[in-house]
Amino acid sequence: MKNQKSIRMICPTRRTDPAMLLEYALGRLGPQESGMVARHASECDDCAAALLEYSSVSDALDLWEAPPVSMHFNRQLWERVERAASASWYARVAQWFRLHSLKPAIPLTAMALVIAVGFLLDHPSEMVHPSPTTRVSAAEADQAERTLDDLQLLRQFDAAVAAPRAPKAM
Repeated sequence: MKNQKSIRMICPTRRTDPAMLLEYALGRLGPQESGMVARHASECDDCAAALLEYSSVSDALDLWEAPPVSMHFNRQLWERVERAASASWYARVAQWFRLHSLKPAIPLTAMALVIAVGFLLDHPSEMVHPSPTTRVSAAEADQAERTLDDLQLLRQFDAAVAAPRAPKAM
């Protein structure tokens, strides 16, 4: 058997597992583990503070007295269970949509609406109106055709000027 002084305990607060400290504070550890935790807590300020908090909560819970249960509690509870079991399927579905069950969704919905309105105000949509059909006269069509022919002629001229010339024979 190992000597108890050679057994080192890994600090529960550093490994973020306070279960052993909680078990110690509630008195659920055996004598060997209890001694290890007590020795460790005497050296570790974090564990000592956690044990002090656990013991104060435990003491407060020991002082708390539950209010007495009414004589009709069981009867009222079973009546409520029977009413819920005998309710129609649509009444049970409607229960989901009652306001008290949707309370957490109200702030989320309001926030989504504020974001949507802000986006719409920041990015106004421009209505695209179809342009009225314009009629082109025959004169305008002839002029456009002549302009395109002139551009084609200029491109051919540019290509001819840029082409290398063959040397003249003498």
